[in-house]
Amino acid sequence: MNHKKWMAALAAGMLCASFSSYANEGPDYEATEESGNGAVTVPFAAAVKQNGKWGAVDGAGKVIIPVSYDKIGLSLSDPDVKDNDMDSEPDRANLVEVQQGKLRGFYTRKGQEVIPPSYENRSVWQEGALAVEKPDKKIIFYKEDGSLISNQSYDQVSDFKNSMAIVKSNGKYGYLSLDGKEIAPVYQEARYFDDKGLAPVRDKGRWGVVDRDGHTVIAPTYKEAGPSFSDGLLAVEDNHNRWGFIDGKGNEVVQPMYKSVIPVFTEGYTAVQDEDKLWGFLDNKGNVTAKPQFKAVLTGFSEGLAGVKTIDGNGYAKPDGTMAFMANYDKLYPFENGMAEVRTGETVETTAVRRFPISIGIGWGWGDWFHHHHHYHHPWGWGIGFPVWDPWYYDYEPVPTVRVKRGYINSEGKVIASPSNDRVFQMDDKGVLIRNQGKYGWVNRDGTFIAHIEYESLIPDSEDSVLLARKDDKKWGMLSMTDGSVLVPFSYDELYYIEKGLYGYKEKGHWGLMTRDGQKVTEPIFLALAKGGDGLVPVKTKDGWKYVTADGKDSIIFKEEASDVTPFQDGHAGVRIKGKWGIIDTTGRFLVQPVYDDLDIL
Repeated sequence: MNHKKWMAALAAGMLCASFSSYANEGPDYEATEESGNGAVTVPFAAAVKQNGKWGAVDGAGKVIIPVSYDKIGLSLSDPDVKDNDMDSEPDRANLVEVQQGKLRGFYTRKGQEVIPPSYENRSVWQEGALAVEKPDKKIIFYKEDGSLISNQSYDQVSDFKNSMAIVKSNGKYGYLSLDGKEIAPVYQEARYFDDKGLAPVRDKGRWGVVDRDGHTVIAPTYKEAGPSFSDGLLAVEDNHNRWGFIDGKGNEVVQPMYKSVIPVFTEGYTAVQDEDKLWGFLDNKGNVTAKPQFKAVLTGFSEGLAGVKTIDGNGYAKPDGTMAFMANYDKLYPFENGMAEVRTGETVETTAVRRFPISIGIGWGWGDWFHHHHHYHHPWGWGIGFPVWDPWYYDYEPVPTVRVKRGYINSEGKVIASPSNDRVFQMDDKGVLIRNQGKYGWVNRDGTFIAHIEYESLIPDSEDSVLLARKDDKKWGMLSMTDGSVLVPFSYDELYYIEKGLYGYKEKGHWGLMTRDGQKVTEPIFLALAKGGDGLVPVKTKDGWKYVTADGKDSIIFKEEASDVTPFQDGHAGVRIKGKWGIIDTTGRFLVQPVYDDLDIL
């Protein structure tokens, strides 16, 4: 679910419609789903159901996936990982997952079988590869063209990173490249390759470094090593329990002299701890930029600042150790686009951890030094595989409770949204929704209240820079997200986003169309309406559903009553007539006759 829709659902108290009820009896603030990367063009396909089984057809009605499966969808992953699954690859939306019994497989949108139904557990697609667990619990890798990367199967695997995956067999670790070349599993432990082709491995109880051909580059001499090279340096621990950093040739750029280190550099800096348990900063050349002085380092560097704990409290420091400003909150996060999240309350939080099913599960935890909760991230907890440490697959969301509250500050320390509010929602590029004492308000990224906390419901629409708002008298109006001015008076029973610049309004039980500035396009003559697409808006009359243009003129009227329709997508829409679904084009011509029991445009 995208951010805007998530906030809207919470703020307005509206729920998603059932699977097949696309238009139904009124608007739904989560009526459509966004799939994959919107910049990628994919062939049209629609899932169809007949006689209790699912398949898929193309825009011409040709069956491209046999109507013989129990389930079908772009992703059949659990709901809490589905978004991450769809975002895993730029062309991920071109793949369709099917299920027969307990086994799942993949097709392309053109109907090419990529992976036959043969697995219960899988990874997500990464670098054009997918790991699946066979019924014998062995794991193999497929390419997007359906071919096997290798005939070898493994007990456990990681995802691919820099074209190399870690594999485990018979208790030993090795590697597999995207082109199917194997470094035999002979190591006690193995970690990811960096972009220069180097990876830490443990052999005979000591850590060294190998290249992509499996040749030893640095002999195994160290007691411990970091998760990977970072900025060309690898954190290592010597026999005296002291930490330092080596380069790819084994040169000790930072002599092992520290009690502990953070093994990953951000913006060219990391943190090191001395014998007095104080932390300072190093750059990636091995220079001390700030002597150890902090009680803890709470975040990596982001936009030139790192969260730290001092004797006076928490705040953000510069690379030279000087304090930019204090930020006495219980938890600090990195900056992103000039804004950082902060939290107050108990440090123990209710968490939702979005995990993928195939994992090795070896790790070493460093806390939340580089953790950013609502983006892919690389916390200082690392290991091998999904979901232990990899930044692209471990999605960890601390869920706000009554004990933990979110707020936002800017890079100058100004409070944009205080965590003293009952609820601060996730910020977008226009501002943030706030709830306090049962009321809602909106603050822009400068910290200015555009809408004070006085509304019963508030739905941000960043595309049109408006706020759909409901007052105590239950009437809806529309505010400018820029200056808070009233664009549409508070006189409507409901307001609903149709498409950019166009909205539905409800009066006396009926719906009409209006523009962003409140100009009525139609009178309230419709029983219901739904999201627009391709310039056409589904509306319901006493004679059933039809489509009108953005200026309210009839465009597609059906000879027989349409009991349900979908919004247009890529020039196609679903229509249900006499209990059966078909597909039409923007002229109203049936490309697929209404013969299917259910339909879902993929």
